[in-house]
Amino acid sequence: MEENKYFCPKCGQEMVERYEKPALNLVCPKCGCQIATSRWEEIDLDDNDYEIILKATINPKINALKIVSKLTGLNFLSTKKLLEKGGKLLKGKAHEIKDKRDLLVKEKIEFEIVPFFPY
Repeated sequence: MEENKYFCPKCGQEMVERYEKPALNLVCPKCGCQIATSRWEEIDLDDNDYEIILKATINPKINALKIVSKLTGLNFLSTKKLLEKGGKLLKGKAHEIKDKRDLLVKEKIEFEIVPFFPY
């Protein structure tokens, strides 16, 4: 499948795409002409609120305590109780949740996201 090609309206040179969220910039390498437009990813348009719910963990590891404490701003004892009992970690929009989810996955902290998180 061939990609779309865009040509500079000033000099006719093929333009180069530069994606800087959420804008798609077309830049002419010859004369420097720039055209900006928007290119939205599905996650950019998602206006749902999502919740990360921690699953109960017996004897949470120190790294889990540090990560959850950092995300919530809770002290050590409150963080430990949250991890041991499980419960709502945070609520946010898709981009926020995705970033936090990636951190939790990296540290192997068990959780679920409600409602279904397709990203």
